[in-house]
Amino acid sequence: MQAFFEKLTEPLRYADVLDVAIVSVLLYVTFVWLRDRASRSLRIVTVGLTATFLTARWLELYLTTMLFHYGMLAIVIALVIVFQNDIRYGFERLTTFRWFHYSSNPEVNSLHIDMISEAVTVMARDRIGALIVFPGREPLDRHLRGGVTVDAEVSLPLLLSIFHPKSPGHDGAVVIASGRIATLGLHLPLSQRVDQIHGSGTRHAAALGLSECSDALVLVVSEERGTVTLCRNGELQVVDQASVAEQLHNHFLEQSSSADGRPQIQVANWLTKLVAVAVAILLWFQLAYHTDTIQRTYIIPIEYRNLPADLEIVEPKPTHVQVTLSGVQPAFGMLDPAASTVSLDANQISGQQTLRWTTGDHLKNVPSELAVESVEPQSIVVSVRKKRLQSVDSNRDQK
Repeated sequence: MQAFFEKLTEPLRYADVLDVAIVSVLLYVTFVWLRDRASRSLRIVTVGLTATFLTARWLELYLTTMLFHYGMLAIVIALVIVFQNDIRYGFERLTTFRWFHYSSNPEVNSLHIDMISEAVTVMARDRIGALIVFPGREPLDRHLRGGVTVDAEVSLPLLLSIFHPKSPGHDGAVVIASGRIATLGLHLPLSQRVDQIHGSGTRHAAALGLSECSDALVLVVSEERGTVTLCRNGELQVVDQASVAEQLHNHFLEQSSSADGRPQIQVANWLTKLVAVAVAILLWFQLAYHTDTIQRTYIIPIEYRNLPADLEIVEPKPTHVQVTLSGVQPAFGMLDPAASTVSLDANQISGQQTLRWTTGDHLKNVPSELAVESVEPQSIVVSVRKKRLQSVDSNRDQK
């Protein structure tokens, strides 16, 4: 067993470990996004395409595999066009992960929370409809429409006057950020999930719609039933009026830094992380793990650099060499034959008439993972001379 493990890890490099780590992080971010935020249609399409490709590789379906290879660009473009909103939201999520993240909004103090809770209690008692948005870490600008900028201090009279039935903006939403009423009279995106709304009004549909596309907390007061509903992460939850303060405190606490001043580090979703690492390792073994050494021969051009302007190389001069390289398949994948050259520096000529170089010592842009088996010719010898000047003036005189 030990011999098998040593043989398995013999070709493993530190670069391979870093390679797997990077792919694991990318896969984890993708899995979390697909699970929590991507639309159901995008999840189905992604899983379906991945399963089809892996099945084609496993069963060696030549036509299907070639279709993926040559049509991958068209598939990616089609996915970007059809699911551009989901993809855009995914990139927005990258800037809001809690890793090394400090909250940009200061924690709202208890006085503001008490005022908001009291206002909600009064409006629920008097059957006054209200819709209040508390932003999270994600930007909300592209989801909000209309509205009037207020930038006012949170107070009980102001909140009650905004949502008074005779107020012009009572049907819209209010955004409270950093302890201040930022905007009122806003229109939110409406959810199409009838199963979640259960016959509730437009305010609940708007709150659910915003929570489906952001991490904001939305508070709804129903004017028909006098109930208080909290909406977050695409879920509606009817809560007691007495627990509103606690719910708001927990929300603001999540947006702020930890108590010792250090950023909060996400430690949840261990199963998703383990799956991401396992998939990355499987992909590495499937696509990058090769123990067989192969040899390939390339024709590589020769370049002469820094030749003094008054000198020229006597023809014929070698222009190409034949290089034989050996290594594993992934190493050849990092080789760009068009960029590989034999670069010969003629700057230090020192009056010599003949220049000699060992070609293998001047081979450039070849990955270190590849071994140079042979270079033909092994050395380059050229002669140099002064450039011949043509007397243009003498020709003109003869005419």
